[in-house]
Amino acid sequence: MDLADIMATTFASVAPDVSIAEAARQMIEIDTGAAVVLEGGALTGMISERDLLRYLSAGAEPGATVADRMTRHVLIASASTSLPEAMAMMVDGHFRHLPIVEHGRVIGMISMRDLMAWAALRLRHGAFDGHDDVDTAELLATIHRMRTGAA
Repeated sequence: MDLADIMATTFASVAPDVSIAEAARQMIEIDTGAAVVLEGGALTGMISERDLLRYLSAGAEPGATVADRMTRHVLIASASTSLPEAMAMMVDGHFRHLPIVEHGRVIGMISMRDLMAWAALRLRHGAFDGHDDVDTAELLATIHRMRTGAA
């Protein structure tokens, strides 16, 4: 099983020059905690709930744009990335949203919530098909690391 099987193909996207308020509105509208920042269709960053909270705690400057607060160093995955690999990337990188990119274009988004929902189903019902090669012990260890920060 890979990210193509569970990624969201509807996701928030904003341009770097939109206001912080507009980015927050778009994220609220589709009930997500992050938006990809696209310039000319290319991924240039991400803005997350954490970025918005940092903006507010720093004394929200009038006229601030997404470019002023976005994360510019963004890890990406492909549709063929395995779910455990994506979860490990997110746990190790301390982020909760991972854009899925193919041929230079964002085609989807996966969140830690999506991966946790998949993991819960996997643990309740076992392998989804006879070809599921996910190690349950490894999956539980990754979830434990995510929840506790343990090594």
